[in-house]
Amino acid sequence: MPQGFGDIQRNTVVEDPGYETLFEKIKAKAGGETKNYTWYRNAVRTEAMLYNKSPDRLIRDEVQDRHGSEEQQDQNELRRYTVSGHMYLFEYNAKFKMRLPYWDSFPLVYVTQATRSEFWGANLHYLAPKKRVLVARQLMEGRINIPKACFHKYLTSNVEGYFLDLASVEWATAILLPLENFVRNVKGKAGKMSYTKEMVWEETQDSFYEKIKQRRVIRGYGTTQSKEMVK
Repeated sequence: MPQGFGDIQRNTVVEDPGYETLFEKIKAKAGGETKNYTWYRNAVRTEAMLYNKSPDRLIRDEVQDRHGSEEQQDQNELRRYTVSGHMYLFEYNAKFKMRLPYWDSFPLVYVTQATRSEFWGANLHYLAPKKRVLVARQLMEGRINIPKACFHKYLTSNVEGYFLDLASVEWATAILLPLENFVRNVKGKAGKMSYTKEMVWEETQDSFYEKIKQRRVIRGYGTTQSKEMVK
């Protein structure tokens, strides 16, 4: 396996991509070659511009991608619930928002424990992009080594729409997507106010070495393929 950022990617070239998701566009740009962090950061920023104001479009595009032939689809899957060992993107509306200083309305969560009604996991958006690379690389090596500040409990009923179950070949792209959207409710004001990601990253850094460490355990959805996609 190549060294550097390429440790967490295993790109292949699809000759006839058909309807292209953002992940397929990045993969086509890479051309099957291992790219470094700077290349990925620039490529992702360019392709993700359309998603910044409407991150849910990412999942809508994946729904559209399911309409093509299986050979034309990327390796991500759409799910109604989570299982441990997988990484997901999804829209979220926090239930107890008035008690929270802020929350991420479009989390990128590595799930460590799950039932059909709730799940626990590490939202990697609480880390600056370069630190996400380190976390993702260790996950690919079978180790969970993530700051406690990233871990949260989520309610499945408060997820809006589908979970996008990210195949490991797409993690290098997913961890660099600028989709984090930290918001908070302010007493006496209608709607939600933004909370800068830089402030969140700084707060996480303050307790960066307080970590949860354990072996990674991957559950499946009843098929061999669902476990293979995240290895």
